[in-house]
Amino acid sequence: MVISIGRLIKVKNPLCLLSIFEKISDRTIHLLLIGDGAMKSTFIAEMTNRQLENRIKMTGLIAREAVYQHLANADLFVSTSWLEGLPVAVLEAISCGCPVILSDIPPHREIADGVDFIPLIHPDDVVGFAEEIMRFHQMSASQRAEIGQKCKQLVEERFSLTAMHKKYEAVYRHNYQQAHQTEKTPHKFSITIDK
Repeated sequence: MVISIGRLIKVKNPLCLLSIFEKISDRTIHLLLIGDGAMKSTFIAEMTNRQLENRIKMTGLIAREAVYQHLANADLFVSTSWLEGLPVAVLEAISCGCPVILSDIPPHREIADGVDFIPLIHPDDVVGFAEEIMRFHQMSASQRAEIGQKCKQLVEERFSLTAMHKKYEAVYRHNYQQAHQTEKTPHKFSITIDK
């Protein structure tokens, strides 16, 4: 099962998920969509028009513990978002050991920087997302689990509280040293005496 979590608003690009699942010919691949928002009625109407209601389940808003349970049981997490601040849902998916396919936007690039196991796809590239979902679907469960563990290790190394504390400490230490180095640098004055 593929999972996506987010508000149903334009910048999260939820209608793209419908186009992706319309493009995927394997009807055994299903989507679980967790979230709610202003586009809910539009999403449901489009889902019905495209006859995808048997392949897409919507939960609305649910408890965090239930979200984590769904992430732990999912084969793959997908984000088609155009805009993110700190992509919490993505980090939660990764921390649950769920492989991810992400839209190619700056916050997602920061997460995937330097790794080859997190595909980045243009937010409206329906074919690109569909092909990546199929690629993950064709992997064995153990291959997906291995990628999920790499994702989990990545988020622990870069985004855990311990990692963030170390990064903040390094920034503060650098700024402190810069400030004190400036204070210790002797100032040179030149004096000209007219005779």
